[in-house]
Amino acid sequence: MRRRYTAEQRQQLVSEVQSTGGGVTAVAKRLGVTPSSAYLWIKEAGVEPRPLAFARVVKSSPRAPVASPFVMVEVGGATIRVEPGFDVDLLRSVVAALGDRT
Repeated sequence: MRRRYTAEQRQQLVSEVQSTGGGVTAVAKRLGVTPSSAYLWIKEAGVEPRPLAFARVVKSSPRAPVASPFVMVEVGGATIRVEPGFDVDLLRSVVAALGDRT
């Protein structure tokens, strides 16, 4: 059975995404809405979701041994090693906090 949302619930999601700059998926999940519905509501409201942040990607040295695949993220003067199976929401929070320091 499809769940029906009120105009106020839709507006709450759109407003929260706009005001916090948070990720659409994270806000939708917290409010119990599917990401596809959230993106549809944002599009209908005429709002363009902002990207969380841009990251510079640097290819590592081809001579460096790789024991396991991982990504190094540099933000706000800090380097974060991101291993497979990382917590996406935690990484977003850390990157946002470090990005605010610059």
